[in-house]
Amino acid sequence: MPSRRNGVILFANYFLLFSSFAILAPYLQLYLRARGFSPSRIGLLLGILELAGITGPILLSRLADSRTAYRSLLAGALAVSVVSFVPLQLTTLFPVHAFCLALMGFSYRSTAPLLDSAVSRLLSDPRRQYGRFRVAGSIGFIVVSLFLLFSGFVSSDSPLSILAAFGLSAMLASGAALLLPAVPKMPPRTRPETESRWKPDSAFGLGFWVVIGVVFLGRFGMGAYYSFFSLYLRDTFAATYPSAGGSSVVSMMWALGSMAEIATMWFSGRLIRRWGLQTMLIVSFAAITLRLGLFVLAPSLAVIAFAQLLHALTFGTFHTTAVAYVNARIPAERRGLGMAIYNAIGIGLASFVASFVGGYILEAHGYGALFLSYAAVPLGGIAILAVFGRRLFPRVPANTG
Repeated sequence: MPSRRNGVILFANYFLLFSSFAILAPYLQLYLRARGFSPSRIGLLLGILELAGITGPILLSRLADSRTAYRSLLAGALAVSVVSFVPLQLTTLFPVHAFCLALMGFSYRSTAPLLDSAVSRLLSDPRRQYGRFRVAGSIGFIVVSLFLLFSGFVSSDSPLSILAAFGLSAMLASGAALLLPAVPKMPPRTRPETESRWKPDSAFGLGFWVVIGVVFLGRFGMGAYYSFFSLYLRDTFAATYPSAGGSSVVSMMWALGSMAEIATMWFSGRLIRRWGLQTMLIVSFAAITLRLGLFVLAPSLAVIAFAQLLHALTFGTFHTTAVAYVNARIPAERRGLGMAIYNAIGIGLASFVASFVGGYILEAHGYGALFLSYAAVPLGGIAILAVFGRRLFPRVPANTG
């Protein structure tokens, strides 16, 4: 474990980074709606953000790996994210929004993999210790969500309030990034000439890409939640619960999800050690299907609150298991690239396709068709894991945590 001072700094970085996520994740879709965009345009804009988020993590993480410049790149990416948000307040022109969200996707979507990569290099056993530091991000998300719930500082009808809240939180996170301990340089690793990077058991071999593809399917399913859940709450419950049209119900539901994930993140090492990577992913994918189905089959705030508790599995175990797989499979000196590929393809590309397609499904057929169709996609991941799981994790022991 790192020293007490460094441990506090790592906690603070996760806390502040995901405090900014607590504003952007629930409210960016509502911001775009308040600016007058239709669901299909919102889906397209969010898709552009995610598409740009594919290249940013890969390029910046490779640069960070080669120069161990995690602190400056993380702080700079957060600052650029704030700057790219400002023009959105000045115009409603679609091309301007597309360009600014692309810039934001490139920079902001790089922040989590940069921090994860830095922390994995600073921890003595990242496979077992990661979850206990990442939980600080969940706490930050919850604290800010509850603050927004009770303070009314942010309103879905006030785009400027969303911009101000995000700008403040992101700049605080940028300052904290500069306090991160220096990441030690790794000696260059030589690979024997006979070793092929495409061998099934090599670091970036076929098995790695299949697992990333499986992660893609799970994250695609959750794309309906991340891109349209706040709109769903507002459009479905505003008449019955007027606060659903503002910020209180939105913040409450998102905070509930983050509360649920804390325990599974904290004990992720033990859970993975007990059940193994394959089983953990299968359970996570089954929970994604159930969660999305509940949004449609029993649309009441009580049932949706229960469904939010499944975030413990649909993110808490899903994300930590995927990170544990990358940490176990990829050597430390290339782990930034491995984490970037996971974030870019497994998360970014999946989110782009999900947002782009989901906006048109929502506009043409409504929330029922959107959530049910996306609930079916993770079942394909379960099938692949059930049939090929033992081959996909041959060099990742079940006690990896």
